[in-house]
Amino acid sequence: MKHHIVLYTFAVVATIIMMAGCTGSGNPKTTRTPIDIQAAADRVMELAADRPEQALQTIDSLHAEGLPDYETDWFRAKVYCQSLEGSRLDSAIAICERLMLLDVARENREYRQDVLETLVNACQRNNDDERILRWTAELVTLFHENGDETEALRSEAEIGVALTHTGHLREGLAKIDSVIAALGGKRKFNELDASMIALKRKVGLLSETGRYADIIPVAQSMLDRLADYEQHPDNYHDGSYREPADEDRAGYIDFYRNRAYGYLAEAYARTALLSSPLGGKPQSATITSPKGEDKRGLAYHYLALYEQSGYGWTQEGRHFIVPTLCLLGESAKMDSIFQDLDEARFHAYEQQMEIERKDAETRHARQIAIGLNVVVLLLLLIIFLLFRHHRIVKRKNRVIAQQISEALPKEEPEKPVDMPEGESDGPSEAGISESTDNELLFLRVSQAIISEQLYLQPLFDREAAARHLGISSRLIGTAFTQGSPYKSLPDFIRECRLRHACRLLRDSTMTIADIAAASGFSRITTFNHDFKAKYELTPTEFRNQLHS
Repeated sequence: MKHHIVLYTFAVVATIIMMAGCTGSGNPKTTRTPIDIQAAADRVMELAADRPEQALQTIDSLHAEGLPDYETDWFRAKVYCQSLEGSRLDSAIAICERLMLLDVARENREYRQDVLETLVNACQRNNDDERILRWTAELVTLFHENGDETEALRSEAEIGVALTHTGHLREGLAKIDSVIAALGGKRKFNELDASMIALKRKVGLLSETGRYADIIPVAQSMLDRLADYEQHPDNYHDGSYREPADEDRAGYIDFYRNRAYGYLAEAYARTALLSSPLGGKPQSATITSPKGEDKRGLAYHYLALYEQSGYGWTQEGRHFIVPTLCLLGESAKMDSIFQDLDEARFHAYEQQMEIERKDAETRHARQIAIGLNVVVLLLLLIIFLLFRHHRIVKRKNRVIAQQISEALPKEEPEKPVDMPEGESDGPSEAGISESTDNELLFLRVSQAIISEQLYLQPLFDREAAARHLGISSRLIGTAFTQGSPYKSLPDFIRECRLRHACRLLRDSTMTIADIAAASGFSRITTFNHDFKAKYELTPTEFRNQLHS
């Protein structure tokens, strides 16, 4: 019974450990509850830019709360795409392309659009123009199907950029110009914002191709549209999710206006450098207003406007103006910016190392959980096999015990069985000769030992039998070795003692030690050993099986 309790207790403990290991923590997973996907995405992306490691931890927490795997992977791709200085862009692309193959991406347009937008963004940041063309074209098709023409135009502008980067300059610029024309003159914020993006894209392409003079009217167009929006904000109100709140409108205008100032400052600096009579050697600025046609002075003018803005002193803003400062020979300002950028890069590196450390810890914890689960499963299997073996052995022992009990006589015979006519009831030296049959002699001696229970004497042996029966020990030895199924007298004595012990185990309540002594065994260990060797179960097991 104690053995059973130990096994059952161990099985319960192992099961609890396995349940804990399956979740990778000490607590089982709670029942999944619905998750507000948009609220969760906002919560994650608020952390992604400055605290990406915390954003990833938040994703793990949301997944534990019930966020589906496909949403969890999309969130990770967004964090990889929009933070960590682009070190995880390949991972973001791989995740999104895998998600695009899922049934949910085929059946749910909203989810497909979310993944496509993240995928296109990651491809753009990774400068993967082939993938940009492929996935942006699919995104444009999806926008058209949804009737969202403005978003389709936004994406077509990105296609124009990718076409230019793949060697189709004229076709790419034409695509962007068609987008700008389609969005121009519309007093709706969504169209205004899309046109700002398209104008930015065109400036970038013109800068890449060295057409700096052509940047000036594009940047000026940005300023004109922003001025109209600033003066007539109510005319642009369209309720789109992109439209900033009233308190955020100034920040939106400041961002794009100062980008335009930066474009103009660099364009004028480059055109001034190209037209410099000194072959492009920077000169000190003497004109600080836009009067006249001094391009270098105009560059300083727009640089001053740029530096007066809040955006101009952000990390991104300072990085953006570095090429212009270089053109104008402003080495002191550049040194200051580069120092700040180095500190920012070091901070980003620390963040990345922290994320990798935590990822490694997570992987290690999962490996431990898997290993623990394997060990627990093996233990449970072993427990099951032991329990099954125990049941089989118990059943077998019960049968053996019953068979032994049924084979035992109710009591010992009081005297020897009948002897052949003319023979005495007990053996004696006078009635025995060398020619006496060994089997008959064995029968006489064994019956005498049984009837008088001589085997119950602990020190009873062949010499004692010879003295008691008046027969030479040599004849007794020969009778047992040649005329009996036993190898020797001690084997016969052991058999008698074990049978006697079986009757006591069956019919009495004596202890095992007392039964061993009452059966002629001088030591209980010898009794246990001989009993197990004879019957394949211990005296205790024999008694338990008979009374179970």
